[in-house]
Amino acid sequence: MNPSYGKLVNGAIIHAPTSLNTPSGVIMNPKRLSYLQAGWKFLDLQPPADPPPEGKEYRISGYTETPTDIRPIFKLVPVVSPPRTFSKLKLVFALTHRGKWAALRDWLNETGYGDLFDAAQDFREDHPDFIAALSAAQERFGFTRGEIAALLSECVAD
Repeated sequence: MNPSYGKLVNGAIIHAPTSLNTPSGVIMNPKRLSYLQAGWKFLDLQPPADPPPEGKEYRISGYTETPTDIRPIFKLVPVVSPPRTFSKLKLVFALTHRGKWAALRDWLNETGYGDLFDAAQDFREDHPDFIAALSAAQERFGFTRGEIAALLSECVAD
């Protein structure tokens, strides 16, 4: 595969091979002219020279073609952070340090969340069971959003 040359097929780039079969034989490591004659185009995939504004990133939204080149169309989109994963051990330590672990542990067992807590190795902030348990615990113990944010920031898994 040669990542410098390709074709657009149904909106996706197909990379050129490293050798070309021609009527006069196989061309190993073809030059630009050979690729162009065989119907392959130069892939000019450089992102815009200007860095994106803070909180945004460039994403390819499509491509434009000339007779010899394929160039991406870049679109500015908000940066989306992946969901955080929290360490169970760090969470227990942080809650113990705040004097909250014993009461929360008892509540987990009383409400049925204890089995989920015992089975989990860690917690993803976008998991429906974590969201439900966090919301219920926040309501039961009166944690503020700020307290929850501070607590969870200490518990992000390595």
